[in-house]
Amino acid sequence: MNSSSDCTILHVDADGFFAGVEQALTPALRGRPVVTGAERGIIAAASYEAKDLGIKRGLQLHEARAIYPDLAVLPSDYETCSLYSRHLFSILRRFTPHVEEYSIDEAFADLHGCGKLMDCPLERVAEKLRDAVRTEMGLTVSVGVSLTKTLAKLCSKFRKPDGQTVLRREHLPVMLRRTPVGKVWGIGPSATAKLTARGVKTAHDFTLMESASVLKLLHKPGYETWLELQGRKVFKLELVPKTGYASMMKGHTFAPPSADRHLVFSEAMKNMAAALAKLRRHRHLAREIGLCLRLRDYSARVAAAALPALTAHDREAAPLLRRLFGELFLPGCDCRSTLVWLGGLVPEQNMQMDLFTDTPPRRLLGRLDRAVDRLNLRYGQGAVAHAALLDLQRKPRHPRDAAPERLALAPATARRRLAIPRMTLSNPV
Repeated sequence: MNSSSDCTILHVDADGFFAGVEQALTPALRGRPVVTGAERGIIAAASYEAKDLGIKRGLQLHEARAIYPDLAVLPSDYETCSLYSRHLFSILRRFTPHVEEYSIDEAFADLHGCGKLMDCPLERVAEKLRDAVRTEMGLTVSVGVSLTKTLAKLCSKFRKPDGQTVLRREHLPVMLRRTPVGKVWGIGPSATAKLTARGVKTAHDFTLMESASVLKLLHKPGYETWLELQGRKVFKLELVPKTGYASMMKGHTFAPPSADRHLVFSEAMKNMAAALAKLRRHRHLAREIGLCLRLRDYSARVAAAALPALTAHDREAAPLLRRLFGELFLPGCDCRSTLVWLGGLVPEQNMQMDLFTDTPPRRLLGRLDRAVDRLNLRYGQGAVAHAALLDLQRKPRHPRDAAPERLALAPATARRRLAIPRMTLSNPV
C-alpha cells in the first residue's frame, strides 16, 4: 500500500480567530496586540501578538493593560465572525465536498483524491488552502493532515500560527514521542492524571499500553483515542449538520453590576427571548426552563421549573421565568449576569399530536412567534421585543457597552438585511 494513500484527513484551525477577524477588518490593528471581550471585562480572545506578551484568554482586562498599556481592546463581534466562518468553510469546500464544520473556526475534511485531481502532493494542497484564506480573508490558518482526526488535530497545533504539518504513517513514532499525553485531543485532565500515575508521559507511551489496560482505565472514549493515535480510523467525519439538541441557553454579563430588580429581570427576559428564538429556528420544543443569576461576588443562584407543555412560545415561558426570578432575586444584592436555559428538548417532528394542547389559542401563539421572528430576521434582533425589555434603558452607560462596528461582509447580491451600518471591503466575504 502507498504510505500516503490513507493520509487524507485534514484539520484546519484559524489562528486567533476572533482577534484575527478584527485585524483583518482594520489594517491599523495588524501586527498589534489585540484582544476581544471589552463587553465582559475579561479577555475572550487574543491575537498572537498579545499572547506573546503573556496576555491570554480569561485574564481580567485591567491585568492585561498592566502588562501592555497600549493593548487594543474591542467588544466581541460574533455576527461578523460568523460570516467569516461561513466563508472559511466555503473556501475549504472548493478543495473537497467532504467537510465537517467542527466549530466556528475549525473544520475537518477528507482530501482523498484531492492531490491526484490537483496534480500535486498533499503538502501543496495544504499550501493552496492557506494561501486562499490569506488572500481572500486576510486571516491565517494552521493545517494538519494525517491518517485520523485525532492525528490531524495534533498536527494542526504543531506549527501554529500559519503553519502546516503532513504526518504519514512512517513518521508517527517521531511525532508521538514529542507530544505530551495531555496535549492529545480527547485526553482531559482526569485521564492525564491517571496516565501520568502509571508512568505514561507521552502520546507514544500511551500507544504502547495494552488494549485491555486502556479500556479498564479510560473506558471506550479513551480506547477510541488510543486507536486513532495508532492511525486506525474510528471517528468519522460528521458531514451532516447537527439537528438534535439536548438543551439551549443564552446568557449575558452586564456592567456595572446592578441591584435594580426591573433591570435585572429585563436582562433575563432578553436571554429567554433569544433562547426561544433559537429553539424555533432549530424546530425544537422545550420541557423545562431554568434561570441563573450570578452575583457581584461570582456566586450563583439557580432554579428550574417544568413548562406546562412542550413549547417554544414566549407567552407560555414568560410567567415561569417571572416566578423563578421572584424566587432567586435578592433585594439589595448586585447581579452581574443572567443566564436562561431550555432543557428536555424534543424535535418538533417527534411530538405526538394532543387534542388538549393543540388548541386554537396555542396555534395563534405560534403564528405570533413566527411573525416576530421574521421581523427580527429582517430588521435585526430585538426590532420587535417584549415590553419588559424597555427596562434595559434603566442601565447606566458603561465603557463596556461599546458595540462592535457591524459590517455586512457578503456580496451585494447576498447581503443580509440588517439594521446596522454597512461597509464593503475590497475582498468581500
